[in-house]
Amino acid sequence: MAGAGAVYGQHQPLVHTGDKGRLVYNTYANEGEDNSVNTIPDFSFAGYRGGGVSLPQAPVKSSLYPVPGDNRARIQQAIDSVERLPPDSHGFRGALLLKAGLYEVNGTLYIKQSGVVLRGEGQGARGAILKATAMIQHTLIEIKGSGKGYGVDDSNRKKITSAYVPVGATSFTIADAAGLKPGQAVVVTRTPNQTWIDDLAMAQYGWKAEAYQVEFERTIKTLQGNTVTLNEPIVDVLQDRYGGGYLSPSKINGRIQQCGVEDLRLESAYRNDTAEDHGWKGIVLQRAQYCWVRRVTARFFGYACVSLEDASVYNTVEECAMLDPKSITTGGRKYSFNLAGGAAFNLVQRCYTRGGRHDYVTASKVPGPNVFLDCYATDTHADIGPHHRWATGLLFDNIYGGQIRVQNRKAMGTGHGWAGAQTLFWNCFSYQSDMKVESPRGARNWGIGCVGKQQNGSGYWESWGIHEIPRSLYLQQLQERLGATAVANVTTTAQRKGHIWQLIEAWKGEGRMSE
Repeated sequence: MAGAGAVYGQHQPLVHTGDKGRLVYNTYANEGEDNSVNTIPDFSFAGYRGGGVSLPQAPVKSSLYPVPGDNRARIQQAIDSVERLPPDSHGFRGALLLKAGLYEVNGTLYIKQSGVVLRGEGQGARGAILKATAMIQHTLIEIKGSGKGYGVDDSNRKKITSAYVPVGATSFTIADAAGLKPGQAVVVTRTPNQTWIDDLAMAQYGWKAEAYQVEFERTIKTLQGNTVTLNEPIVDVLQDRYGGGYLSPSKINGRIQQCGVEDLRLESAYRNDTAEDHGWKGIVLQRAQYCWVRRVTARFFGYACVSLEDASVYNTVEECAMLDPKSITTGGRKYSFNLAGGAAFNLVQRCYTRGGRHDYVTASKVPGPNVFLDCYATDTHADIGPHHRWATGLLFDNIYGGQIRVQNRKAMGTGHGWAGAQTLFWNCFSYQSDMKVESPRGARNWGIGCVGKQQNGSGYWESWGIHEIPRSLYLQQLQERLGATAVANVTTTAQRKGHIWQLIEAWKGEGRMSE
């Protein structure tokens, strides 16, 4: 299949709806290989609590009205008071409700205890507006866990003995399963070698094998002898030729859980359209699990509306908008919805951007899987897709935007090289320039059911110019794993009926989308 996927009709579809209405998967070989053993992975584990779970409604425990001048200390004190409350049976301490009006905030607001929600009275111009007034680059709201790393038990590290663990697989063999048990959290570490660097020709851009060890959090489902079966699929190949990998028990600590930011409008003060000394990120989640950001509109920030960072997993961002960012238009700016630093199993859906550069984007070595679903971008200044250095397991599902690309970025930036692997553009639409799909050796990127002005790149293509069935791969995978109720839990009626780009474009982050 290497190099041949660009012509539709020369191969069987990799995933399609079968006679019984369920998905049928066909295997494929990665670029430069001839072993047809890989399958498109199940992305449906992305989202709050692993997908298919409704976002909760925490009870209000405290309320504030705005006052003239800086409100930061008042709001932080109120957050701190909620943080001191005992959690209920669902893990919630409660919500702080900000009544409608303008709150000037001179600095960062922090949520540092699990079970705390910051809620406003709407993301429209008449809702609760937090205005970042500090004239330095800063984050306005931060949901912040503690600790670092994955709590890996290196003393019990298990060598993966399967010579080739394909994409989409959930099972493989290890040298010794002693001490492991079903339900246990583990980390699968991919350990690339110099052969991998050489085959990708990345040394010229400063890539070093030891810098590309990537850790994938998973859970053991079953054990049979030395064969391990995981709950969630592998989204990057582990093969002996490129250094293989190992599995380790893990016990991560310090993650913050059951926190949310919702129904707010965030704005940044700024000196002029290219100013950089003002609000930079609207909301950042760090070491966050089972958290969410919903119905938040951010205006004039230099970098992002929402950035998920530092091993943030199983979170949902929905019905959020990034409008009119203020900064110079070049590298490291205007990344409207950003995944970075070990982010995995996250869902970004029903979002809107205007004036961004990399609107739905990942940073380096993001492990995945992660999903962008039913999102819209206009007035774009650069491409949607993985940005640099081997992000894996990405699904861009029904994304409308300008340039949409997964490619070898070579010396761009600081030696970005191959931006992503196992990146799937499913039923996307590009209104500008081109849609580009390139595949690195030993991996695969896909464009399936996409429509655009120009098809570019020799990666894997199917059904160019015609949208595929099912409309949404993520939602179909979710339904087949958890049922129709799970899909209803995380979607709108319009979303279940078809494309919602017109609805999002008409909404533009002003008020509730349903209105």
